Amino acid sequence: MAMSWPGNRDVIGLMQSKGSALVFLFVLLVMCLGTYAAVSTLMKGRGSSIIALETLMPTAEAETAVASSTPVPTHTPAGTPTPHSELSTPVVPTATPVPPATPTSPPRPTATPTPTTTRVVTSPTPVPPVGAYLFSAIRNEQDCRGGHAYVRGTVYDADSNGLPGIRIRLYNDFGYAPDPISSKGPAEAGQYEFFMGPDAGRFYLVIVDNVGQPLSAVESVDYLPGCTNYVDWQRVQ
Repeated sequence: MAMSWPGNRDVIGLMQSKGSALVFLFVLLVMCLGTYAAVSTLMKGRGSSIIALETLMPTAEAETAVASSTPVPTHTPAGTPTPHSELSTPVVPTATPVPPATPTSPPRPTATPTPTTTRVVTSPTPVPPVGAYLFSAIRNEQDCRGGHAYVRGTVYDADSNGLPGIRIRLYNDFGYAPDPISSKGPAEAGQYEFFMGPDAGRFYLVIVDNVGQPLSAVESVDYLPGCTNYVDWQRVQ
């Protein structure tokens, strides 16, 4: 039996029908994929919002629980303050007078007794410049042959005549200073003498006026017991 093949037109029509179907299926597939993608995106957004909300809810509840569990201290006022208490009349403190301190004298130190000696040093009478004295020593000798203990001499005027009433002073460095004596009168005009003791030492002679001012330079005498020192004076002015 012979088979009959469709014509060219039928074949072309069949191929066009298949192509339209394929295009329709492709469009439908694209629409389904778009719908799925949209739904998936929406579901993911809602899921993340729910998770975020659930994540935040416990924290707020925990903070509320912590806040509610922390005891709030109750402040009990010590007293009801008086309004404008700073404007009330201030109390002026009364100063307690302090008596002035009584000055206390420092204790006086106890003086330590210093041993004293009976030695009194008397400096020789100052010597005025040369030419200022009325008298000058013209002899100072020692004679130990007679066994006497004197300091003797004679006071002369410028013409070698004895002068009565001239005062002579004798002293030493240890406080020995008897009153001045005066030279003798007419029979022994100008003579004088001091009786010396048994103690040797250096003595000083000087002629003085009525108030004790020197009229001569000081003359030293080295006295020895049993000896006599002779000191003569003469007026030079």
